[in-house]
Amino acid sequence: SAYSKDPSPLLSPGGSSSGAAASTAHGSSFLSIGTDTGGSIRLPSAWTSTVGFKPSYGTWSRYGVVSYASSLDTVGFITGTTECAEIAWRCLGNTSNDTSADGRTNQWNGQMGRDSTARVYHDVDKIGNDDHHQHQSPTTASAKPLANIRVGIPSAFSLQELPPLIAGAWSDSANYLQNVGGATLVSISESRLSSEWIKLALASYYVLACAEACSNLSRYDGVRYGMDLDLDAYATIDSMNDKDFHSLFDMTALEQQISATRAYGFGEEIQRRVLAGTSVLSSDRFHTHYEAAAVVRAKLSQSLVSAFRSSHNLGTDESDKVDVMLVPTALSFPCTLNPLHGDGITEEIDPTAAFANDVMTIPVSLGGFPSISVPVKVESLNSVNDCSADDNGENNQIGMQIFASRGSEELVLRVANALQ
Repeated sequence: SAYSKDPSPLLSPGGSSSGAAASTAHGSSFLSIGTDTGGSIRLPSAWTSTVGFKPSYGTWSRYGVVSYASSLDTVGFITGTTECAEIAWRCLGNTSNDTSADGRTNQWNGQMGRDSTARVYHDVDKIGNDDHHQHQSPTTASAKPLANIRVGIPSAFSLQELPPLIAGAWSDSANYLQNVGGATLVSISESRLSSEWIKLALASYYVLACAEACSNLSRYDGVRYGMDLDLDAYATIDSMNDKDFHSLFDMTALEQQISATRAYGFGEEIQRRVLAGTSVLSSDRFHTHYEAAAVVRAKLSQSLVSAFRSSHNLGTDESDKVDVMLVPTALSFPCTLNPLHGDGITEEIDPTAAFANDVMTIPVSLGGFPSISVPVKVESLNSVNDCSADDNGENNQIGMQIFASRGSEELVLRVANALQ
């Protein structure tokens, strides 16, 4: 916080929806809306000890959202507790055509059918009323809340880079759901969900996301969208000799305007992703990079879908299948903003290393599954350096991610309520 008097270094709040997470963590709001592409809601939630909820892809319209990667962008929200998240879901997720108390009819579902950015995975007449026989709530007051739920622990997510403390919190969370919640833990073997697909997911995501970002951001050319750059004000005699304008000599007036606008309007990270997207969409890399990434996405999605129990396959043997999966949200703790070397010089953060933070959330995004990040308290977190715990033992929490098959938001929230 900029208002904190704590001499400790400032810590990063996470990804592109970190503003929403910081607002909720600060207490400025009970709920903040954000978008999740590869973990932009869940990672900030994990690093700010808040609850980040990403519904199934296409649940809510993206109308009004600045497009980044259209096949991945998902509108979600960040709250302080799972109870608040459940209330928000029931309010925002009411897509039925029921008549309200004042006599008005909710027509949102009909409008969604004509919205190209929304895709309904749910039975809208039963939203909020999960009637799956395997997911029914206990009938007696003494029964545990997750008595009929099978929680999967996929070995494919046990990556070598996973810190022991986060791995321990993962194990403790699973045991809590079993011992206190009454859930049944199921180990998902390598044969059911291969770790190779998880490892390839990161590369696949950035190929696809950069390619889509390159396409979506092409509209920001200073003519239709983007900043209105006065080229004459920048293209002086001195600046034209600068490397930023050296290439403009060989361009037409329109090309100069577009190039200068994008050079000054886009930051370094945006330019990096646009260039990467342009590269993978080129004729000599489209088949080897873009199409290969699309195949990885499809295979990974199929593997995850096959691991979940389904009401459409009641006659098959599903003894090794699960209702939800539990994995850590992030591989690391919040990094320090503008870290310094011993000599006081600001240390540059490797952008490639920063990409690896999303390795636990990206597989869920590629499949369009609903997911929620829940903060789990860890007593030993105070002894860890470079993390969000303070000297008083506050904020000593690690984010755990719960996800399920498409359209299972109610189930995800139910398990999250039991965990928090």
